[in-house]
Amino acid sequence: MKSNTYKFKKHIALGVGALLATTALPLNAFADDADDSGRQETIRVEGQLIDTEVSDIALDMVKFGTQVQLISDLEIETGGFTNFGELAAGLIRGANIGYSPDEGEFTVRIDGGTDRDTLLLVDGVPYFDRSSPLEDLWPATAIDPRMISGVEVYRGGNSLYFGSNGGLGVVSVKTKEPDGTKKGELGFYFGSFETRELYGNFSFPLDQAGKHSVLVSGRSYESDAHELFSSEAYSDNVLALGGKHEFPYSYNSLGLKYLWQIAEDTEFRAGASYATIDFRDSFPNSTVFQPNYTEFPIYNASFKHRFNEKLKLEIEGHYQDPRLQNSEVDAQICQIPRLTDLPSDIEAQARAGGITSFSTAAEFEAFAATVPGLAAGCVTNPYGAAGSASDDNLNGGSSFYINNDPNSPFFNQAYGTQENPFPIGAPIGYVVQSSANFGDGGLTKGFGETDQRTSGYEDMGINARATYTINDYVEIVGGVQNTTYRDNSDAQFGVKDTTLSSTGVYGDLRLSLPVLAGLSTSFAARQDFNDSFSDQSVYKFGLRQDFGAGVYARASGGTSYSLPKIDEIGAFGSNANLNPGLDPQEVEALNVGVGIDRDLFGGTMNIELGYFDTTINNLFSSRSVGSVCLEYANDLATPIQTGLVNSTDAIVRNRANIIPPDSFCSTAVSLGLEDSASVAVNTKNEQDISGVTVDVAFDFDKWNADITFTKMESLENNPVYGVLARLDGTTENLDFVVPGDAGSAVKRQSAERPEWSLSGLISYTPTENWTFSLNPRFQGPEWAYAGTSLARLVDENGNRVVEDMNFGDYFVLNGSMQYQWGDEKQHRILVRGVNLLDEDYFERASGGSGYSRDRAVVRGEIGPNDSAYYRQYGWNGKPQSFWIQYEYAF
Repeated sequence: MKSNTYKFKKHIALGVGALLATTALPLNAFADDADDSGRQETIRVEGQLIDTEVSDIALDMVKFGTQVQLISDLEIETGGFTNFGELAAGLIRGANIGYSPDEGEFTVRIDGGTDRDTLLLVDGVPYFDRSSPLEDLWPATAIDPRMISGVEVYRGGNSLYFGSNGGLGVVSVKTKEPDGTKKGELGFYFGSFETRELYGNFSFPLDQAGKHSVLVSGRSYESDAHELFSSEAYSDNVLALGGKHEFPYSYNSLGLKYLWQIAEDTEFRAGASYATIDFRDSFPNSTVFQPNYTEFPIYNASFKHRFNEKLKLEIEGHYQDPRLQNSEVDAQICQIPRLTDLPSDIEAQARAGGITSFSTAAEFEAFAATVPGLAAGCVTNPYGAAGSASDDNLNGGSSFYINNDPNSPFFNQAYGTQENPFPIGAPIGYVVQSSANFGDGGLTKGFGETDQRTSGYEDMGINARATYTINDYVEIVGGVQNTTYRDNSDAQFGVKDTTLSSTGVYGDLRLSLPVLAGLSTSFAARQDFNDSFSDQSVYKFGLRQDFGAGVYARASGGTSYSLPKIDEIGAFGSNANLNPGLDPQEVEALNVGVGIDRDLFGGTMNIELGYFDTTINNLFSSRSVGSVCLEYANDLATPIQTGLVNSTDAIVRNRANIIPPDSFCSTAVSLGLEDSASVAVNTKNEQDISGVTVDVAFDFDKWNADITFTKMESLENNPVYGVLARLDGTTENLDFVVPGDAGSAVKRQSAERPEWSLSGLISYTPTENWTFSLNPRFQGPEWAYAGTSLARLVDENGNRVVEDMNFGDYFVLNGSMQYQWGDEKQHRILVRGVNLLDEDYFERASGGSGYSRDRAVVRGEIGPNDSAYYRQYGWNGKPQSFWIQYEYAF
């Protein structure tokens, strides 16, 4: 049965470095208890002794210096979150969520890292994109928030135990499991944006003793979603063709879990889930309509056994096969004709007049005016422009197909005839544009079985770890982990049949020596043996000192790494090649903190000051063979090929910013690779991240608050540094660099990394039935940078025409009120409000996208050297909105 006392303050952050609800655990909280596998379930948290589910590894990490935050299922329920991105943004300390349009895809970044530096685990399964030839495929969207029993966040470098992609932290999600009893939940949720949801789970034993039990779950969620992009964000042609539309989101899932409680200290668990997420991600500057259809079949299993009070074994394994299908409908626009598009006699006439091409629409229109009967635009007959040019009468007609010029003799008549052609630069209709740029070259984002290709990958792995306690002072951990992944897309994509595999062996020596009372230390190392890229060694240390009276200090640090994705090793396409010298992306991190945990006013209070420092090296990139291999220089006595474009000096300059792939280059020569072929390399760019944190938590009788402040620098190389300014609308460089920090700063804050944030979770429980909560977030500056071509443009006074876009500096307040009733509080109703103050803000932003489909661009009136060619826009945050949820627990 569900607990009859709703304690919202049961949200805890374990140990020594927690930022939202920080806690110091006394060392006696880790006393061995052979009856419950070497740990006790009742631990001291925020000055209280409470019962909670905490994994062994979380307890161990806290004890040996790692920051660990624990988020309870009760807190998640009170938040009413509809996806894991919302949950992470509201509850995980130091988190920044990288949203794709309509939240159909998102990534979780901790403490200023990239998408690949925070490892998301769900019941031990890494929910990390391995790359597919269509686009990124992030399984984080497959998480069902209704099934989460808790979240553990391990901050700092954590590749030691978990392998790749834990450079800035690990977010470990635990989902609801069968436990041999009969219980369940059934609920529904509805509100703003036509949101409607039905969910439930049911757990029951298969035998009388409860040794075998299962849990089944399901969820169906549909929403029209809020307006993502404002009208001014759209290209005129994309807007005319209906590119501004709703971005509906659909999530459906089924799950099955099994528990075999073999003995008191031995269990086997297995799970299978299948989720589908359908969403659209059309962009204002390009596609008119782009639905995405994703599937996530995911399987996992685990085995735990304690041999005796000294030795225990844990094994986790997984397999997943995510898949993606897209349809992409692009704007078809009347283009400036080429000479070869004209009738042969008219082409000959143009050439006779010295015309070799038309660079602008005005040039062609002037020429057409001199040729009787030649249309000054596009016609569907007799010359046959591709695509549809018929009016959509089923939907009330489309005005852009109709001549709306009252001075035209064809006013109110349809375009598309010789006498009434489509104007150059105007939309004609639609076309399915995307095709494989490698493979068979056929359509990949069409419709139906023939033209709609399936993209995806397979990911499987196993992690086995044994812990042996020698005595009260010394403990040893040893483990082995294998991660294997490969592309699993349709053969038409032409992806190389290459399997990436990494096998790591790791060990950890844990000491609690009586040298200094209250000191625990850990020293660990890992060696990974990798296929298709170089081997990797990492290490980690941790320590924690309890000074007594609630005062503590903790520190952890070491190295981590990120494996290359399938596209980064060069498996996509016949012209991409594997580089055996490719190194994983390397991360070096340090995380320290001091704090105090005291009783106060009949409750508890916790304050901590923290600092983190991270460096990321060996960032992945791609280069052409002829630009980085000295053997392909065109000034050698005997060049390897004719028509090479780079001299030795040029290649040397290109190699200065990368780790030269010399072993690959010699192979490229022996294989006779063309200079245009590509190869994955490591760059010498370095990302520097550092930050300070201040955290305050208190837990009194009716009030609970967890408040965290993070100030962070996440510095990257500035690509505009030293670039010469250019007068807007010209191609001539000026004699000074781009003004301001854009041209003079060697480093800059990484894009989409807030410079500071202040967030909190505040709850008031006046009675055991009512709970009121507020979840405020202050967001400091967060940047979307103009590309170099736009950033360099200045006006006649030497000022930048378009500045970089700060889409931060906002305040968003969410909140909820909840009421529970029934003999065992089995009924729960929640009203959730988002953006209660109706703040106008962006979740993401584009600092300046090119609008190549705008009519003026198509007509040749403006180009990439004109500021009007670009536009800045943002993904709108949710406006003020409300939902209601009812749940019955049994």
